[in-house]
Amino acid sequence: MISEAYLMATKRISEMMSAIQDAGVPPRFTNEFLKSLGFKSTNDRAFVGVLKGIGFLDDSGSPTEKYKSYKNKSEAKIVLGQALKERYEDLFLANEKAHDLSIDKLKGIFATKTGKGDSVVQQMAGTFKALASLAEFKDVELKNITKENNKDDNKILDKDIQSEKNNKAGAEFHYNIQIHLPVTKDISVYNAIFKSIKEHLL
Repeated sequence: MISEAYLMATKRISEMMSAIQDAGVPPRFTNEFLKSLGFKSTNDRAFVGVLKGIGFLDDSGSPTEKYKSYKNKSEAKIVLGQALKERYEDLFLANEKAHDLSIDKLKGIFATKTGKGDSVVQQMAGTFKALASLAEFKDVELKNITKENNKDDNKILDKDIQSEKNNKAGAEFHYNIQIHLPVTKDISVYNAIFKSIKEHLL
């Protein structure tokens, strides 16, 4: 997966993303809503496609949970970083530090993955780079590591619990008593034996 959405000019992308955080959440993010945020240029309309490309809007233009989460400024950079890693998955598969690559190197990957011409991949690379400059990727990676560590801790805990169960099971004692009866036709002998067992053992 790799988003092919792009802006012709990315100099205002920081203002656009900031405007999302300050405005309310519309039922649908339309060109008219974009104009109400102060972005009235025909070139700005492509921003709607960019938001769809990073999963902030669904196909109908309705804001997603990612869009809503991005409004929390304390979490916004991480939310955007996660969105970019998901929507530019092929880019990060090609290079784990894709956000640190130069425009020229990004162009090469976009060209390989999309088959688009030079001018288009230039815009795609520029759009990704502009979005990446507003995102946080280190914390996203640390969160993943923490999650894996928690899994390991849970495995160790499960082993400890099972070991304790086994120890408890091993602490139980069972006695088997065998009685060898003499061979005799005199039933009174057996009666005397069973009577003695009942009195002394049961």
